[in-house]
Formats: sequence, structure tokens, C-alpha cells
Amino acid sequence: MRYLSLLLLFALLAAAQKLPLASFNGVVHGVSNKKITIETTEGNLVDFDINKKTRILRGKKSIAASDLRTGDSVTIDAREEFGEFLIAVVITAQSKR
Repeated sequence: MRYLSLLLLFALLAAAQKLPLASFNGVVHGVSNKKITIETTEGNLVDFDINKKTRILRGKKSIAASDLRTGDSVTIDAREEFGEFLIAVVITAQSKR
């Protein structure tokens, strides 16, 4: 019974962590298949983890992380994980003209 109570408590805590996504705008400072760093309009460098669930778009077209270039303007919708990591959920790069 105690094990079941602990399991229920952890499930409730995990559900409480489902916060809305935060949106960040900036310019790509560096990118790999697992991480992207952007420079925000305020001049701050912000790191985001990229995982297999991250969607990467240029306009409405899916692209790979390797298609992003330093200097590309991007919007990143991200979630916080474990109170310290930002996970990119959707990365949208402006269409090239």
C-alpha cells in the first residue's frame, strides 16, 4: 500500500510539471544535432537541448538541425525539464528569401 501511495504521489508531481511552453526569439549562435544556442534580442545566450521529439521547421517545411546556420533568426518553443534544462519542442527558422 505504501508503494502505491508513493507511486501516486510521483505521478501527481509529474502531472503538475506540465507547464505551458515558453517562447524564445533570437539568432542561432551555434547548433548541433543535440543542442542549439541562440542569442536573444537582449544579448543573452540561451542553450536548448534537441531530442528525437523536437520538430525543426523553416517556415512550414520540416528540416534537420544540420540545415540551421549561425545567424538564422529562429523562434523556439521550449519546456523546462527538472527545473534547469530547456528542451526545444519546436524550432522555427525564418524562411530564406
